[in-house]
Amino acid sequence: MINTIDKTKLTDRELLIFNQEVENKKKNPIIAYLLWWFTGFMGGHRYYFGKTGSAIAMTLIFWLLVWLFGLGALITGIWALVDVFLINGWLKEDNAKVEAQVFNDLMMNRNIAPVSREEAPAQVKATNDTSANEPEVKEQAVEESATQESPVQATPKFCVNCGSQLEGTMAFCPKCGTKIASNL
Repeated sequence: MINTIDKTKLTDRELLIFNQEVENKKKNPIIAYLLWWFTGFMGGHRYYFGKTGSAIAMTLIFWLLVWLFGLGALITGIWALVDVFLINGWLKEDNAKVEAQVFNDLMMNRNIAPVSREEAPAQVKATNDTSANEPEVKEQAVEESATQESPVQATPKFCVNCGSQLEGTMAFCPKCGTKIASNL
């Protein structure tokens, strides 16, 4: 489940996106209880929550045993009665999964950034060159930029919270999740 500490890592814009995505993706309790009320004896609410194995079992038990003195209806009726008390927990569990998924998606999107022109000056120089041997210069510049070590990579960075070594342009510490200051 996402706690408030994790949510504090989000910017205001990301928090708005987070709340909207969670609202759009979470299960609706009204639909869940309506499915339980009208199709609970056949497992309709279980299909809604993705519990297809037990939902198919409920459907088969109901339809195969309904002809034997209503035995199928009795079995699945008791099962559905138990389920009405479980639905609230399923809703909370589903909401926690949705929150975690949306939060992880936002964190992954934050760490993906295009390469700027400052990070590859040799490539910029090659694109601005208009000499006759332009393809050769571009290839040479790409090779030079690949072999050169940038000052950011040459100086090791460490997390101020847990002390673990960081690589390249990480925005968050992979060990403790602390946001990394850009001026380190």
